Amino acid sequence: MKVTFIGTGTMASTKRANTSFLIDNILFDCGMGTIKQFERLGFHVKDVENLIISHFHADHFFDIPNFIMGKKIRNEINKKTNIIGPVGLKQKTYELMQLAFGKYKLLEEYANLNFIELKDNQIIKLNDYKLTAIKSKHGDTVPNYGYLLEKDNVVIGYTGDTEDLDCVCKMCEKSNYLLADATMPDSGHSHIGFNDLIKLAERFKECKFYAIHRHDYNIQSKNVFLPNDGDSFII
Repeated sequence: MKVTFIGTGTMASTKRANTSFLIDNILFDCGMGTIKQFERLGFHVKDVENLIISHFHADHFFDIPNFIMGKKIRNEINKKTNIIGPVGLKQKTYELMQLAFGKYKLLEEYANLNFIELKDNQIIKLNDYKLTAIKSKHGDTVPNYGYLLEKDNVVIGYTGDTEDLDCVCKMCEKSNYLLADATMPDSGHSHIGFNDLIKLAERFKECKFYAIHRHDYNIQSKNVFLPNDGDSFII
């Protein structure tokens, strides 16, 4: 598996794009500006077989219309794309498309899409991958998911935005790699912090930690990686 960080920042970051990453042909989250950043790094929406959304905040799903229009404008609709996320995803996507482009009828046929709405802790198969939706807490945002993606006995966890340390600990127990919310140095405002990841890395030594969704602070750690936009690693 290859992991590529499309964006590693937050809405408040002036140095990095909104958080999004690619694992092989699976794109996680699609906030404002993600598709422009995605293409700037040399990727193409036609190659994305699965787009997975963690929750319905603008910096995590507002660029879905640009993803859809990118497929259509470039006539790259021969491959079906699954758009996967919490219950309500299809309706919100239709509403966004109507607001953005006035195109909202029969999106499934228009751009060869398939919507998959997940319930808490649901597990689905995506070809050779197993995806688990992990219910977590992020302020008043409901539903809100992290995810576990497994292939060949390797598990990559994504916390999404969360303040739920107990949930993150359970993800650490199952993950070989954890891409984790590190919005601020310390936890607060519905997010865990970078210093929480340092403590988790000391506790869960078999898991490798990557701090994403970061404001523009400057902290270093020997146990937690701080990837930049465009960085990648191969498992």
